[in-house]
Amino acid sequence: MTNRGKAGGVVAAAALLVPPVLWAVGRVESRDGGRAVAADVLNRPWAMLGVAAVLLLAAVVVRGRWDVVGGVAAAFAVVGLLLAGGKHLLLPFGPKVQEVSRAASPQRADHVLRVAHHDDPEGYDGTYVIRVEAGSGLSTRRWDVIRLRNGGFLGQGMFVSAEWSGADRIRITTDAGHRVFTVDQATGKPVLTESVGELKSVV
Repeated sequence: MTNRGKAGGVVAAAALLVPPVLWAVGRVESRDGGRAVAADVLNRPWAMLGVAAVLLLAAVVVRGRWDVVGGVAAAFAVVGLLLAGGKHLLLPFGPKVQEVSRAASPQRADHVLRVAHHDDPEGYDGTYVIRVEAGSGLSTRRWDVIRLRNGGFLGQGMFVSAEWSGADRIRITTDAGHRVFTVDQATGKPVLTESVGELKSVV
């Protein structure tokens, strides 16, 4: 095997191994308490498919031979690029996520309360996702506080507000009650400490 053939084999192996590993890391970091940057960047299966396709095409070029192996690899790469590109083009037509508010703790700039509204793909009123991000830069960890369904009738626990009620306390208010979470100062993890009335919680 020529040096170009060996180099092409290495690139092809990278195409098959690196993107799945990166996606797996992103999946793990997407869990509660995971690193936010890694989750946002790596937990994108269609983007990882695109990366694999590009590497596979690069392997064909580096190998420098157009035979059955090169043809099959190129075909898989093109299909992967088409699928990844098609998914990217459809993103604007999918469920939208809108940030509602973002507020740092009164005494901890590295503890941030974030509220986002996620559209329902079936056309309902969607869900409010409330999270705490603790830390800075690549080490920032993201914790789920609560998810609340929107819509319905008044007095059934519809979301009203989420705010800091102290240096380490978060108050989630609905039209029928509230929840208070205490945020661990070391890790940023929120823990439920008070519950009154109704909330349309989905977690």
